[in-house]
Amino acid sequence: MGRFLTILVCLAWLTAVTGCTRQPPTARKEIQVPDGGAPVLTSEERTARGMQSPNEPTLIARASYQQPVRPPLPTIKPLEQWTDQDAAGDALGRIGAPAVPSLIDALGSIDPAVRRKAIEVLGRMGDEAAPAVPALTVLLDDPDLGVRKAAARTLGQIGPAAKDAVPALMRNLFENPPPQQTWGDQPPPLQVVPSPPAPQ
Repeated sequence: MGRFLTILVCLAWLTAVTGCTRQPPTARKEIQVPDGGAPVLTSEERTARGMQSPNEPTLIARASYQQPVRPPLPTIKPLEQWTDQDAAGDALGRIGAPAVPSLIDALGSIDPAVRRKAIEVLGRMGDEAAPAVPALTVLLDDPDLGVRKAAARTLGQIGPAAKDAVPALMRNLFENPPPQQTWGDQPPPLQVVPSPPAPQ
């Protein structure tokens, strides 16, 4: 029994020694391709070569080529390119609450472009534009699509102070919107019908 245990210990020691001294696989054989070309490697040889040069420049270049291209960040328009309207809208937005009554008056303009511009300026004020919520809620049914969208967006920018607009916004979310004005920002042109010639 003692000899058997001694043999087992010796075998275990030999296995450990020979296992530690084994060399990693190396590329030993290459198959040459007829008519030139790169040699064909076995999978073991490819693994060995990959371990020798993991950061091969062509692989790095390919990986960088495959990275998704991110769109550039939006740039702020320089002050030199601002129009008078841009400057006035920025100033009113910074003034905040004291400018709200005048902007509410502009929401009643017959010109959709004026209504849209007033809505955009109110949106810059955030919750300071809360007194305009009733007028903006009415504009959710405006005949102009741009006015309706701007009003909904500005109500969202006002935030919780616009809670009274929730039913109207829910209606617009689930029901069909009113028809869009077909002539854009301008009313349809008047048609001049010539009067019949006077009897002679």
